[in-house]
Amino acid sequence: MRNIFKIKNNDITMTKGDSGCFVIKLKNRDGTEFIPEEGDEVVFSVKEKKYKSEPVVLCKTGTEIIFEGKDTENLGSGSYFYDVFIKCGNGERQTVIEGKYILKRAVHTFE
Repeated sequence: MRNIFKIKNNDITMTKGDSGCFVIKLKNRDGTEFIPEEGDEVVFSVKEKKYKSEPVVLCKTGTEIIFEGKDTENLGSGSYFYDVFIKCGNGERQTVIEGKYILKRAVHTFE
């Protein structure tokens, strides 16, 4: 599956109903690659507003984020907010990336 996203300054733009994937590569503070330990989980979540109390409208786990058309076809087009955080096996949580998630309206329809 190829990358169909536009990612610029941590903002992600894609077309509603499209499929695709991207890989999240994280670095430790010393510049080395972050490798999740057993019990760690990398989470990509999307909300309509950037508030803790807002419900998550889209959530994926792992470092390879795979989208199927059905993931976004029922969401409204427009701007959302996303974050990537690590749920550590020891109970800690660390937010590592934040940005806008922009979902464009598709010209075509899917049958």
